[in-house]
This record gives sequence, C-alpha cells and structure tokens, in this order.
Amino acid sequence: MNSRLSSRRIVLRAVEPEDAVLMSAAENDECNIDFNGYCAPFSSRQLLEYALSYDADPFRAGQIRMMMTDTESGNTIGIVDLTEISARDSHAFTGIYIFPDHRRRGYAKEALELIASYASATLRINTLGAKIAGDNDASISLFEKAGYAFKGSLEKWTYSPRRKDPVDLLLYQKTI
Repeated sequence: MNSRLSSRRIVLRAVEPEDAVLMSAAENDECNIDFNGYCAPFSSRQLLEYALSYDADPFRAGQIRMMMTDTESGNTIGIVDLTEISARDSHAFTGIYIFPDHRRRGYAKEALELIASYASATLRINTLGAKIAGDNDASISLFEKAGYAFKGSLEKWTYSPRRKDPVDLLLYQKTI
C-alpha cells in the first residue's frame, strides 16, 4: 500500500462497486444532505454506476473519492473526497464523511492528513480548501484542528429544507 494512503489506523483506498451501498448511506444521511450541496437523494443505481465508471485520473475527472478503512477491523469507516481539482492552479477542495458509529475517534483528522499528503506528493497540489456551512460546528472544529485557516464567508449562501433560513458558507484554506 502506498504509504501516503495509509497510517497505523486507517487506509484510504479506491472506490469499489460494493461501496455503492455505503456511499448511498453517506450521501443520503439526513444530516449530510444539509452539507453535501444536493437537494435530492441519490439512488443506489446512480452510486453503483459511479463506482463502476470510477475514473482514477483525478485531473480528468476533476475529483477523486477514497474510502476509509480501519486497518484493525477492515471495516469501511468513511469517505474522503478531493473535488474541483485544478492542475493548472494546483488546488482542490476537501470533503469528508465519517459513518456515525466511527465518529469522535480521530479518524477524520487522520484522513485529512493522509489526503493532504497524497494531494501534495502525488498530485502536486499545494493548496486545499474546504467549504463549510456556518452552522456545522463539528466540521469547523475538525478543519481548524487539521490546520485549515478561515479565509472568509459568503453570507446566507447555503440552504437546505431542514433549515429555516440560509446560513453562511465558510471558506477555509490550507497550504500544504
């Protein structure tokens, strides 16, 4: 395994067709829908098609998704994404989802460190960004602990059916 994709506790690996069920659980998690930018649920078929047609060239695809696996149990514990990858500008946005049973154990911070190492060494990305809904305190705390700095906000930018009013979209950045 590529050392940039693994640590003592977790491995970041490519998406496999059998991950469609787990991706469906993550993408359609009621809490995640508020933060993933989509207004409608994903179908299992859509996510299976994504897994089957997965493009491992992040520059062509503009994104890369990796599944997080616990090295001890072998269980998939989350998903980490690089999106809006720009080879020209050497930057990307980071997104992360940890399955509820595995939260608050430090996996997310560890995965952010691994994906930053991979982005820097393999993709030659030098800046990572994160877009965080202003009321997502857990993500704000996570990204700040992972070394991302607050750079600004877009006022009343993001809305979901679960919110009464739109909230600010916070922009964070990390130079790697």
